[in-house]
Amino acid sequence: MFQKTALALLIAFSSARAQQTLFSAKGLQPALCAGEKGTIEMVFGKGNAIYYSFSENKGQHFSPPILVDSLPGLHLGASRGPQIASSGASTVITAIDKQGNVYAYVHDRTTGKWQTKRRVNDVPEIAKEGFNALASDGKGTFFVLWLDLRDDKQNKLYGSVSHDGGLTWAKNTLIYRSPDATVCECCQPSVLMNDRRVYIMFRNWINGSRDMYVTISEEDGTAFLPAVKMGEGTWKLNACPMDGGGMSVTKSGVLTTVWRREKQLFTSTMGVAEVFLAEGRNASIATTARHTFIAWQDQGQVWFRQSSQKLPVSLGTGRFPRVLALNETQAFCVWEDNQTLRGKLLTEE
Repeated sequence: MFQKTALALLIAFSSARAQQTLFSAKGLQPALCAGEKGTIEMVFGKGNAIYYSFSENKGQHFSPPILVDSLPGLHLGASRGPQIASSGASTVITAIDKQGNVYAYVHDRTTGKWQTKRRVNDVPEIAKEGFNALASDGKGTFFVLWLDLRDDKQNKLYGSVSHDGGLTWAKNTLIYRSPDATVCECCQPSVLMNDRRVYIMFRNWINGSRDMYVTISEEDGTAFLPAVKMGEGTWKLNACPMDGGGMSVTKSGVLTTVWRREKQLFTSTMGVAEVFLAEGRNASIATTARHTFIAWQDQGQVWFRQSSQKLPVSLGTGRFPRVLALNETQAFCVWEDNQTLRGKLLTEE
């Protein structure tokens, strides 16, 4: 716990380095990815609308939001919402409607247009919880992950891969089924790609414990290794945490995760004891060979810490931060604040 005086100083200090309001329009659940030639690409939602924007100057300015689609019954809020990933030739957005269908939208950079949505799930109306995650290897392969109810009406992890920039999607693959019937039905899963390797983190539900697990595929997501529990402690809970944490992998393949247990946040890697970070929830992480950038929410504030800092600083009021590494020493963080989207360039100090 931080002393009140230290917190006051940190908040005052961060206010002098104030974040910016990104758009005059309102929005919810922003998500980020690294685009072509160092751009930042963003998707967010408002009502049934899915919007896209990008920045070519490290988040100092973003393009006016473009309406990608109006998807009736768009799942949005509480970590639900559209996701985004990018490769050399295309950008893909995935979103889920309340009927339980996963849709993909493809932006072709040669034409500059968003193509008509394609349904990814090969069994209709099975993604009722509305959580999905999307990743790209940067070379044209994309992988989308969601909570799926097919066959037994119990939530499990399913996914699909696209090898042509999001234009077509392979037969859906069962990734993980909990031995206790269901994975946690209310927490956002995460997915990353590093060449052909696919990393997935999710909150499980085994013997009454809602702990974080990681599974890895070495084959573009066609087969996965047994899931491994993160950390040594456990969280017995008969309720919904609504918090899936975050993970990041360096180019060399070093995986780092951040996640919540009760009121505390921890960082961990596979097979290593967890390390306490702070009190809070809804954490996001980005790593480089030199630094780790982590943002989270607590007590109505968005907090940030990088590996060279002993104490976190407040970026301002808000929730659901998402952080993206731009280079070895810089990251960009975006979050929502009462439906206003705010952002800040974070630089090594």
